[in-house]
Amino acid sequence: MQPDPDGGRRPRRSLWDALDRGLAVAGGTLLLALTLVTCIDVVARYAYDAPLPGAYELTEIFLATLVFLALPLTTRRGEHVEVDLLDMVAGGRIARAARPVTGLLTALVLAVFAWRLFVHGLRLAEDGTVTNSLSLPLSPVAFLAAVTCAISALSAALQALRVRPR
Repeated sequence: MQPDPDGGRRPRRSLWDALDRGLAVAGGTLLLALTLVTCIDVVARYAYDAPLPGAYELTEIFLATLVFLALPLTTRRGEHVEVDLLDMVAGGRIARAARPVTGLLTALVLAVFAWRLFVHGLRLAEDGTVTNSLSLPLSPVAFLAAVTCAISALSAALQALRVRPR
């Protein structure tokens, strides 16, 4: 085993970095799966007149999951779409002063989303709601969405309070 070039000490990765990496890998894997499902469905539909059963349901679930897996990454990196009307109307100084408020408002909205998605997931689980063709349970998607919204809310709050999530 060779020593690291920086004196034998490995760079310390934070929980946030590990979470980012895990979400990115999961999202990339889902994107690959979505591409495969679509390709298989199209080829089977046109070449053999036999579409992939449940392709529509898988596409819906994969897309919803992909969007919510990307949400914490987008929030942490500050890459949400923003409209800078306040900059144009009030000037840069007021807009900079308002950023913590808008960041906390974003965190609040994401926290409400997390709460409502969790409640919705409980209802889906209680009712045993599944997809029509493949009978896949829908509650795990709602719970995943709730967790990623909660992570995003925490990240937005930390950024608003200028505590950089590491």
